[in-house]
Amino acid sequence: MSGRICAFVALLASFFAFTGTAQAAPAPRGNTALVLTAQYSEFDDNAFKATVLTCERGDQHPRRALACATLASAGTQLATMQADNRACTFHYAPVEVSMFGFWRGQPVHEVHTYPNSCVMLAHTGALFDF
Repeated sequence: MSGRICAFVALLASFFAFTGTAQAAPAPRGNTALVLTAQYSEFDDNAFKATVLTCERGDQHPRRALACATLASAGTQLATMQADNRACTFHYAPVEVSMFGFWRGQPVHEVHTYPNSCVMLAHTGALFDF
């Protein structure tokens, strides 16, 4: 499975390199392919998780429908996503999340660091719950 993610990341990286040097045709509105990653701190054994979200049946995200609904309602800017009402501790164990690829045909490249996994899930919902 990680080989498929690496291949997809390489494909997206080559596409971004190509679009930086040439005028590419815009992608159709319905195309979604996002690589989502979460890098946890040493408090969580430096775990690294990644998945691909396409918002179609068969993608790798275990909570695909809720993750796509989160993006549809909140948009793709991680820093502006509002937290739900859950209570989180002040324990500092940073989690860096990233999202890159295409959301509905539009390029996305977002990276954000949250103070801990509870705060991350409060802000992003099912998006990074994999």
